[in-house]
Amino acid sequence: MNAIDCIMTRRSVRKFKPTMPTDEEIKTVIEAGRYAPSGMSRQTWHFVVVRNQDWLARMNERVFSLVNDTSKGSNLERNGAKGYSCNYHSPVFIIVSANPAFGTSRDDCACALENMFLTAHAIGLGSCWINQLGGENCEKLRDLLTEAGVPEGDEVYGCCALGYADGEPSPRKERSDSVIYFD
Repeated sequence: MNAIDCIMTRRSVRKFKPTMPTDEEIKTVIEAGRYAPSGMSRQTWHFVVVRNQDWLARMNERVFSLVNDTSKGSNLERNGAKGYSCNYHSPVFIIVSANPAFGTSRDDCACALENMFLTAHAIGLGSCWINQLGGENCEKLRDLLTEAGVPEGDEVYGCCALGYADGEPSPRKERSDSVIYFD
């Protein structure tokens, strides 16, 4: 798949099959994240791959207690009978964190995540950006993050729900042309 087609056809997946991606597929996605641009090439990010379903269940229970009612309702509507899951019941959950002392940490992690999302799509996996573990929730979840391997002092800047899509993702919304300017 060429890069332009990959960018234009990638969609967020919010319904995953329980089938675990192969180690090789997961490593390919992580490696793509490692090759993302970073400020001054510091590569400050850390990637923690979680496949432990018990940890994911405990994390989801805690996140459910922290998010607002609008977020809960939207998630429950999308998940239906499966119930709340901030990672949409994906079999793999990749936590992307970095030391906030570096001014570009958030941007570096965002670039790494985008590389991971595009690579997942290119190799036949689905992915979705998950942000409930960051911001003020990061400290409230610190014990779980430490247990998973997120370094102390790191801020979670985003996560990647990863797995095989169960059905077709929602169609992409039309893009506004109001942001295109030519001189």
